[in-house]
Amino acid sequence: MPDPLVYPSTPARPEPNRIGGIAFHDPFQWLADETAEVVAWQDVQDQLARDYLQAQPVWELALATAARCTATALTDRPPELYGGRWFREHVPQGARNPVVEVAETPTGPGRTLVRRNDLATSSIVHWRPSPDGRRLAYGGTDPALFRVLDVDSGEILLDGLPNSGVYRVAWLPDSRRFFCVVNDATASTTYLVRLGATPSIELQPLPPDPAVRRVTVSADGQWALAHDSGRPCYRCDLAGNQGWAPFLRDVDGTFRGAVVGGEFIAVTDRGAPNGRVVAIPLDGSDWRELVPASAGTVLFSVTAIDDELILAEHSDGASRLRRLTVDGRVLGEIPLPDKGMAWSGPGRDDGLLSPAGNGCVFTFSSLTRSPAAYRYQSGSPAPQALTRPRVVVDNAVVRVENAAGVPYKVVAKGELTGPRPLVIGAYGALNIAWLPAYVSALPAAWVQLGGVYVHAHLRGGGEYGTEWWQAARRHTKQATFDDLYTVAADLIERGWTDSDRLGVFGASIGSLPAAVAVTQRPDLFRACVAMLPVLDLLRCGKDPVTMADIVRADLGDPAVPADAAVLHAYSPYHQVRDGTAYPAVMIDCGAVSRSCPAWHGRKMAARLQQATSAQHPILLRVRPAGHTPQTAPEDMVRRDAEQLAFFATELGLAPNGNIKSVD
Repeated sequence: MPDPLVYPSTPARPEPNRIGGIAFHDPFQWLADETAEVVAWQDVQDQLARDYLQAQPVWELALATAARCTATALTDRPPELYGGRWFREHVPQGARNPVVEVAETPTGPGRTLVRRNDLATSSIVHWRPSPDGRRLAYGGTDPALFRVLDVDSGEILLDGLPNSGVYRVAWLPDSRRFFCVVNDATASTTYLVRLGATPSIELQPLPPDPAVRRVTVSADGQWALAHDSGRPCYRCDLAGNQGWAPFLRDVDGTFRGAVVGGEFIAVTDRGAPNGRVVAIPLDGSDWRELVPASAGTVLFSVTAIDDELILAEHSDGASRLRRLTVDGRVLGEIPLPDKGMAWSGPGRDDGLLSPAGNGCVFTFSSLTRSPAAYRYQSGSPAPQALTRPRVVVDNAVVRVENAAGVPYKVVAKGELTGPRPLVIGAYGALNIAWLPAYVSALPAAWVQLGGVYVHAHLRGGGEYGTEWWQAARRHTKQATFDDLYTVAADLIERGWTDSDRLGVFGASIGSLPAAVAVTQRPDLFRACVAMLPVLDLLRCGKDPVTMADIVRADLGDPAVPADAAVLHAYSPYHQVRDGTAYPAVMIDCGAVSRSCPAWHGRKMAARLQQATSAQHPILLRVRPAGHTPQTAPEDMVRRDAEQLAFFATELGLAPNGNIKSVD
């Protein structure tokens, strides 16, 4: 056994707190501040973690495998067609940051329009071309940036808006006007921007509601809908100049869809936890049901293309696409390459598919197949591959299993014989459908090296409908963690692993079940990677974005005594106990993540290092990155390699196998 790590000195400085009626002393509260002392301590911890991981015998193999499995397409968005031109975002070979290009074909030579390196912003750039393909609107934050570019001349037609934040653009069919919604942590402002023949610009705030997140415009330009996070809340008859009026604003449930003629055709979970398709007349008359609810499938969204509707669904915890007529008659299924996930790529939040001419485009990936772009044209028997997956793990087999009502997928090469090193990945939160997608290279790389990866569908997620989410939300959140333990116990009972070879992985709020497992069931797991975690559930009120996006939305409010009691009972930081033999833990943070700030990881690492009676390492990595996957390829490779080396070392993986690359 290697010598135990020598951690940097971390003095305990208990500070009294009383939150939601719970009184406690916080020994490492000082690590929540970005002082020079804290940054210096963090740097020493970070260097210790890097040195430890790179000293492991498996390091070079982990680095090489990550380099082959980490797909730059993780940051790509499928090519989109506007006015006969294809617009695309990708990271050029050898570059750190993405560019936005325009081209005559989906994959042919392109001309760069926007370079991230040329922008004074560290955030994601949201972009949207005009319908005729002659203008490009794009924006970002930190610091604020918003511009409209003439695609042909390169002239900047608009530089800046009065408000700063996150921008969402919806063009009108004339390609000279667009709605722009500007969101920050506490407010929202909507503008209608008119680009004149000269650079004269008229700004009109519409409508004055902080709940509005984005606007969509019907293909014929007659109707505009202003949406909050779950439904349209206003409608506007642009042709009749009637102004904005409430629409579904006070109706319960979610609504995802598009305007077709005079109706909003959408998937809703109102009256149907698994969703149904309804047609809602914009004039306020009676709704029509087009597709009823189904017990075995979760309906997610509807996209209108040409004279068809494409219904995106979650079937058996994976994506399914079906073609419908506008009156709801099923025309057939669009075949997909694998059990995986279809989506419209980063920067889009209006559906899983993006309209493109008389069809749509989307990205598809699975746990062992990296993202590739596809185009479906109305009436076609199958989608056309616009790009190819850079990585496919050869001979990987996916098994669909169930543990006392908790579904999970097992991915491995060959037969599952004898206990093997196994990692469970999970999410289970925010009604988000955590489908088997190539979100990181860890599952594919782990399976490639001979490990077993399990994709667990925990209650609290959205894979199986609203009831699945509600069963593990706020005061019933413990059900998420219990589901994880149920899956782990089932895997051990089947003989596929044991507690000395079992790891758990989670990212963002999905790191919560992984971290809770460390404190609630340290006997069950041997290693844990918690990436971009939120771990102190009582003092997270110091971060407005964390509270708005994660804690209040799904867990509760620590300022409310009834909620605080529940949060405290499983808050990982508060449930660490001295003298406990904890598993090996790697806490992987982003230094500039607004929703999952690094102070959570700092405090948790200090507390575990102080408390554990085991010699397993407690590592803290803090990377110069935010919360999104849009990171330079070499940084992604190093992140994946470090996590892979950590699990391989702690779970005793004896690597084997080769990767199949198809480029």
